[in-house]
Amino acid sequence: MEYGLKQYIFVIRELTSREIKRKYSRSVLGILWSVLQPLLFMFVMTAVFSGFTLNDISYPVYYLTGYTTWSMFSIATTTAMTAYEDNKLLFQKTKLPREVFVLSRDYTSLVNLGFSSIALLLVLIFFKVQIKWTVVVFFIDVIFELIFTIGISFLLATIYVFYKDIKFIWQNIIVMLVHMIAIFYPIERYPDSVREFTAHNPLFIYPDIARKSIINGTCEVDQLMAMFMWAIGALLIGLIIFKLAENSIIKKI
Repeated sequence: MEYGLKQYIFVIRELTSREIKRKYSRSVLGILWSVLQPLLFMFVMTAVFSGFTLNDISYPVYYLTGYTTWSMFSIATTTAMTAYEDNKLLFQKTKLPREVFVLSRDYTSLVNLGFSSIALLLVLIFFKVQIKWTVVVFFIDVIFELIFTIGISFLLATIYVFYKDIKFIWQNIIVMLVHMIAIFYPIERYPDSVREFTAHNPLFIYPDIARKSIINGTCEVDQLMAMFMWAIGALLIGLIIFKLAENSIIKKI
C-alpha cells in the first residue's frame, strides 16, 4: 500500500495523539503541565540568575524565550531515540512508512512547544514587551529548528537500535549542552575562549534568533542562513543514515 500525503499526515497525527494521551494519562492537570512547567522553571531560574544585567530586558523574558525553543529539541530527541523500539511490532509487521514513528515524537514536541508558547505569551504581556513584525521570524525559526531536530532524531533513533548506551550518553550531553548555549545567561557573560564556539553552535543559533525576533525586534541575515543550512544538513544526514540502516533495523529489533 502506497501512502499519500493525507494518509501520511493522518498516521502522524494519530501517533502524536497517542503519545500525548500516554504522557498525561495519570495527570490531573493533563496537558496544562506544558504551560505550567516552563513557568515553574522560569521562577526558579529567575531566583538564581536574575542578578545578571540584560540591557533592560527582564530575565524571565530572556530565559523563557530561549527555553521554549530549547525544550522542543531536548524533549524531541530524547523521546524519538526509542521510537523504533517502542513501536517494534508496528515497525516490523505493518506497511506504515517507518519514518512516521520518529516524526510523531518530534511532532508531539512541537505540540508541546505550542502550549509552552502560551506561557511565553503570558510573560511577554506581563512585562509589556512590544511585539514587532519580526515575530514572524520566530515562527520560521521554530520550523527550521524542527527540521534540524528531525534530522538529529533520525540519527539518534538509528544509533539506539544498535547501541543502547547512546540513551545514557545523550542524557548527559543534553545536560552539558544546555549550559553551553546561553539559555540561563547571555553569551556576553561567557569566557572569550568559548564565546566564539557558542556563537556558531546551532543549538545557540535557534534560541538566539527567537530572542532577537521577539524581544529586540531584529534579525540577522547570517544567523538566518546558518539556521537554514544547519536544518537542511542535519535532516539530510539523519535521513540518509536511517535509509542505509533501515533493513538492518528491521532485523535487529
